[in-house]
Amino acid sequence: MMKKTILAAAMITAGLIAGCGSGGGTSAATPGSTVSGVAATGAPMSGTVYLKDSANNPEMSTTINPQTGAFAFNVSGKTPPFMIRTGSLYTMSGASGTANINPLSNLMVANMAGFNNMSTMNSFYKNPNGTTLQTMFSNMSTARAHMWQTMGPLLSAYGVPNVDPITSPYVIGQGLDRMFDNVNMTIDQNGNVMMTNMSGAPIYTGLMGNMAGGTMMSGNIMQPSATQNASGITVTPANASLQVNGTLQLRANIPVTWSVSSNGGSITSGGLYTAPAFQGMFLVRATSVADTTKFATVTVIVGGMGMMM
Repeated sequence: MMKKTILAAAMITAGLIAGCGSGGGTSAATPGSTVSGVAATGAPMSGTVYLKDSANNPEMSTTINPQTGAFAFNVSGKTPPFMIRTGSLYTMSGASGTANINPLSNLMVANMAGFNNMSTMNSFYKNPNGTTLQTMFSNMSTARAHMWQTMGPLLSAYGVPNVDPITSPYVIGQGLDRMFDNVNMTIDQNGNVMMTNMSGAPIYTGLMGNMAGGTMMSGNIMQPSATQNASGITVTPANASLQVNGTLQLRANIPVTWSVSSNGGSITSGGLYTAPAFQGMFLVRATSVADTTKFATVTVIVGGMGMMM
């Protein structure tokens, strides 16, 4: 599967990583404070990132760099902690610093609050409660520990057993960048999470808001050297965010047949994807007509009506 690798938006120290796992506090951010990160699902995301603070100030927005996935907010005068999203993928920040957005940051935020599915998480973001945001952020270190415990075999295979998906830097062709290139995630309408390897075999299954209760199938983890899929297929866009029942035209550089993950919407033979009537995170696969062993996948994140995507 061909996906672009990702540059780090910023390097951080071990002290910052540790600090982001503790409680947040309610004082306003200092002048010149910046929250920045990389938004990616393997390929850099594009479009807009949104931020809400704990004082229910007006929502902020900024544009993602489509080449690197990088984004940044000036949060001077805003009240942490912050909840940040692009499409329906989330992250959190307790102050200035790094707050990456990716599939694992999304699971961590879901675990901080026990969100049962993407619909409940999106509904909370629309009308956030400052006290609840404080409680969520105080749970960040626990969510990180659950992620390390459950995802340990997978993270270790990519050489990043102690990575923090929210605060750690991305390294080109290594670590999380490479893992997200080779491991796909879906989240259905009921909050059931499945991660699969490049052959489609399940690596992890569990509930969105309960990583500690999930199941890791270590025997299906493919070593990074064995998971590179030089398919020669480029799909545009490489990932997307839609509202329920929305449509998206996908295009490939060679003749392909299109398919979607189970119950994740529909797609025509010409690549016109229609999102389902419910929220979730789904995969579209483009398989080479000339060689059906070659394919590429696109992550499609489906959010609720009324949310800016």
